[in-house]
Amino acid sequence: MIHNLSLRLAKFFAFNGGMDASRVPVIAYGLELILGLFIKLLFFLIVPSLLGVLPQTLAALSASALFRLPAGGAHCTSFGRCLIGSLLAFTTIGLLTKLTGGLGQGTMPVFYIIVGLAVVTTIYLVPLDNSSRPVKKPEERLKMKKWALGVLAGYAIVAAVLPLGQDIILAASLGLTVQLLTLLPLGHKAMYYLDYLLIKLSPHITRAGR
Repeated sequence: MIHNLSLRLAKFFAFNGGMDASRVPVIAYGLELILGLFIKLLFFLIVPSLLGVLPQTLAALSASALFRLPAGGAHCTSFGRCLIGSLLAFTTIGLLTKLTGGLGQGTMPVFYIIVGLAVVTTIYLVPLDNSSRPVKKPEERLKMKKWALGVLAGYAIVAAVLPLGQDIILAASLGLTVQLLTLLPLGHKAMYYLDYLLIKLSPHITRAGR
């Protein structure tokens, strides 16, 4: 749906703006990214807010998403399934961390252990190639690796300096863990089965909404 809407809008802008028709796919791709981001933000603001776990969910989402930008990772094969899967995962983390309130004195050690594991994973695996955006040049791969390490260093500094609640720290830890799993074979397998399950459920969801 988003792809088709983006394509229609791109054709409209190209036609009315006197642009070359060859620019339509580029414009459509940019519009698809913008619309997708807007819809994701909307859902991630509304659903966790209704459940009373917005800060915890956003902490988990941010810790995962900022690291994912340079690191890459497995994902579902459509925007809709990615949205459903990520909304379920991060909202569940939000609910769990609000319920537990953290791990007491173990919250910070767990956080730093996960960041440490992320550093090791980054050194050996990042960036993880995917078919839509392969990173082949050695200098580009090094740049992405440094970017990812910089993000992790930023996490450690923020956690040490800002007076964040234990629930927020734990949510960020679990969000980063989710992203780390998508870099590993186990995470790829889990994402494959999640994608398959959502594909099977899609017709039932569509019929239920009619």
